[in-house]
Amino acid sequence: MRKIVLLCAALFVGTLSASAWSSVFDKTALLVASQNYNEVTKELVVHYVSGDFTRPEGYLAMCRNNGRMSESKGWHRLHLDSNLQPAAKDENDAYVQIERALEVVRNHKEHKKADVGVAIQTVMNLVIDMHNIANVTLDAHPKSAADFQVSTSRGSANGRKPKIWQQSWRDLWTHRFATHRGAYSPQMYAEDLAIMFADKRVEYMAGTLRDWATDIGKYTSSVYEIVERNDNNFHHATVQAHEELHMSCVARAGLRIAALLNENLK
Repeated sequence: MRKIVLLCAALFVGTLSASAWSSVFDKTALLVASQNYNEVTKELVVHYVSGDFTRPEGYLAMCRNNGRMSESKGWHRLHLDSNLQPAAKDENDAYVQIERALEVVRNHKEHKKADVGVAIQTVMNLVIDMHNIANVTLDAHPKSAADFQVSTSRGSANGRKPKIWQQSWRDLWTHRFATHRGAYSPQMYAEDLAIMFADKRVEYMAGTLRDWATDIGKYTSSVYEIVERNDNNFHHATVQAHEELHMSCVARAGLRIAALLNENLK
């Protein structure tokens, strides 16, 4: 735990993250989580973290992998093997870090308050990160191991041809949909998600962290198959077709944060 705290402190001082989710999505996921906490979890999150349930969205932003700090390379990525099972060989992986943080959360009465706060926020932030398709490394899709350029476009308007340009894969999944919903507050977005995925709530919250990793891998793999089949083209119609998937990622992340903390923070 001490190693996690020291690593976070070092990276907080020295870096700014280029790969963090837009804050609207971080905060939305945390609001979705807070709406699904049981009463004990709400009380303990307030005790260990903050009364503002969206405050932790910026806590680990400085620690996220930005390609410059070797200590954080891959730390916020989920690595899955060809069977879509967690394949991390060291601690430099979101799955490993979440499991370690959950050990502290589960035994929170035996740890210092500050360390438990770090562990809870680690779970919150890394569950969000592992639901960002650009953060998932799949052995079956070598291209997923790094950021790359895709050919994207906006739709045509008033008879004009769509503008096509090269866009970072990470930027596409981190910011493109956030820009589309720029007028939404996190509260509005969370309300939308609660309505849209009400019938999926039980399904998304059921299972284990390993089950969720495989779930994430399945829809991430389907996206990479499209990219590979279309020579790195991900045009406007394709982006639009994946907006609901992206929204489900935010809903999944929030609901699964709640499931983990409800189960382990007692």
